[in-house]
Amino acid sequence: PSSSGAEDVQTAIVGIIGALVGVLLTHIFRVILDWQARRERVRDVQTSLRAEIRSHRQSLEVFVDAARRDATIALIEADAAYVPFIPHEVEPFIFEAMVGDIQVLPGTVIDPVVLYYRQWRAISALAEDMRGLQFSALAQYRKAAVYADYGAMGVYAVDLAKDAVDAINRSLRTAYGTIA
Repeated sequence: PSSSGAEDVQTAIVGIIGALVGVLLTHIFRVILDWQARRERVRDVQTSLRAEIRSHRQSLEVFVDAARRDATIALIEADAAYVPFIPHEVEPFIFEAMVGDIQVLPGTVIDPVVLYYRQWRAISALAEDMRGLQFSALAQYRKAAVYADYGAMGVYAVDLAKDAVDAINRSLRTAYGTIA
C-alpha cells in the first residue's frame, strides 16, 4: 500500500516540527546552563575579591592606630637619620587576574571595588617612593608630612575596603539570598 501525497506532507511537517522543537529545547537548555554558569562565575569572582580585600584590610589596620602613627611621626621629627621601615605590600593577584572580566560584576560592586584597588595602588606607589633615597634625604618636617599623608591614605583605604566588602555582601545577599 502506498501513502498519499497528503500523508507524506503531514509526515514531513511532523518531522520538521519535531526537529524545530528539539532545536528550540536545546537552545533553551543552553541558555539556562549559560545563565547558571555566569551566575556561578559572578559569585566566585565576588567571593574571591572579598577574600582578597578582607586580607588587605587586615594589613591596613595598622594605619588606623593613630598613636602608632603619631609615634612614628615624632621619631621622624626628632631624628634626622630616622627613616621608617615600610614593608612591601602583597600584590592583589586575584584582582589582577580578573580585571579584564570586571564587567561580569554587578555595577553596584564595580565602583567600590575599583575605588578600593585604586587607593591600594596609590599607597603602594607612595610606599615605593618612601623606600627610595630621595625620601630619606628629605628634611625631617617633609618626611613627617609624607608619612602623615601615607597614614591618611591607609585610613581611607580601610574605609574603602569596608565599602567594597559591604557592596559585595549586599550583592551576594540580593542575588543568592545568603553570603557565601
